[in-house]
Amino acid sequence: MTPSIYSLFVLGAILTCVLTPLIRYLAIQKGFVDCPQRARKVHHQATPRLGGAAILIAFLAVTLIAGFSVPNLSPILWGPNPIFGLVLLGSIGIFAIGFLDDLARLSPRVKLFGEFVIVGLVVWGASLSFTELQFIGLGTIIVPELLGFGLACLWIVGMANAINLIDGLDGLASGITLTGLLAVAVVGYLAGISSATWMSTLLIGCLLGFLVYNSRPASIFLGDCGSLTLGYLAGCLTLIASFREGGVLDGIFPVLAFAVPILDSIFAIFRRTMRGRSPFSPDMEHFHHRLMAKGLSHGKAVLAMWVMAFSCSLVAIAAAFGKGDQLFAVFVFFGLGGFILLRYLGYFRFEFFGEGLTTLIKDRKSVKSAEQSIKEAEELVTNALDFETLEKCLSKAAEGIRFQQATLSLFEDEGRLGTDLKENDPSVGKIISWRDGVQSGYFSRDKEFVAEFPISGRNYSYGTVKYIFLDGRKSLSVQDEVLLERIHDSISNLARKFRKENFTI
Repeated sequence: MTPSIYSLFVLGAILTCVLTPLIRYLAIQKGFVDCPQRARKVHHQATPRLGGAAILIAFLAVTLIAGFSVPNLSPILWGPNPIFGLVLLGSIGIFAIGFLDDLARLSPRVKLFGEFVIVGLVVWGASLSFTELQFIGLGTIIVPELLGFGLACLWIVGMANAINLIDGLDGLASGITLTGLLAVAVVGYLAGISSATWMSTLLIGCLLGFLVYNSRPASIFLGDCGSLTLGYLAGCLTLIASFREGGVLDGIFPVLAFAVPILDSIFAIFRRTMRGRSPFSPDMEHFHHRLMAKGLSHGKAVLAMWVMAFSCSLVAIAAAFGKGDQLFAVFVFFGLGGFILLRYLGYFRFEFFGEGLTTLIKDRKSVKSAEQSIKEAEELVTNALDFETLEKCLSKAAEGIRFQQATLSLFEDEGRLGTDLKENDPSVGKIISWRDGVQSGYFSRDKEFVAEFPISGRNYSYGTVKYIFLDGRKSLSVQDEVLLERIHDSISNLARKFRKENFTI
């Protein structure tokens, strides 16, 4: 008997529900956790990552079952035109890139290069490129073959990173991906693209099973491996669902279905670039951060984002099949509503004129100067042969981040991180201190702010580094934290290196 789409949907949800706690246990044992001791983190306890592994394994398993039992799916999985087979192979590659990023923090350039290589092979092999693009009211536009290939790759890679960027609250990325896939499933069904309907519905089932553990308070996160993979699959499925008769691609539907993460990413890249920062550097000005700044709780901010994403999905469905004045009225209403919402969140306050422009130029210069200081400090650590070099490194880093003291504490023995992810309080064996030479010998404790970062492996702690600020601040800005993380990672690597070489404390 051929299983129905509903039975496979339920199977995906159940299988993900079963796999997620197993993946969570494995992540804790291996130390794949996200620690909350960062200014931009909104969770309050260390939480396992790798939730994307449960989703992908369940999705692949159910897809395999569907391929053997559903006649119209097997040809596109491993038949003469294995479109979805190639898409699934690509998802494994994207997952691997995300996993390596979770493990070792890949540079943005390396990540993007790997993503484009994998996606390019998938687009070429599965024939996801297009030569005609259809827009409502503009007719059909002829696109050169090479440009169509490039745009298809850019769309999928962009979607992967958009979902990754918006993954900042419990259940946010998985919920928004789910709402977008609902639109894909509906459009695929109405357009007669059964493969898109089947695959998106299966993935929705897996996401629902994962949300049991990922909703607030989340006991496991997607991780980069999960968010990148979800974005990749969403990008591929929207493309497949957007193809019309004659190979014409609907250029409106994919954008509207995932308008929330797309707009969030565009605004993020714009504001970071204008401030002289890397487009990939984190901040706390995403849609969900702005909603929480307006007074919404964690859960209400996520719910508001889900509602926004669901509204966009409804408009996307209407745009895929709607015609005439009624559709125009829907777009006008939707556009005005979106503009009012974005204005409410503070995204249309143009601060790039007059005094605002002057301030922006100063900020860019300040950021560039700090970045250069941190780069020089990283080079010092990279070439260090002993811990004495750390004094020069910290002195150079202080020029950019402006801390006044730093203390490196190394444990005598490796401090095992238990299942509660807390140190067993091992004894300190060596302390290396640095102090700004121009600092006065006396200062008020009221002005002291300490940023403490662990030196640790996946599930072992080797020590801690404390950065002490005496300028009266009460918290660490996101920009300072990002720079501090860079130099801290270099110092941590040096400390671990000496420990592995049996460095005598």
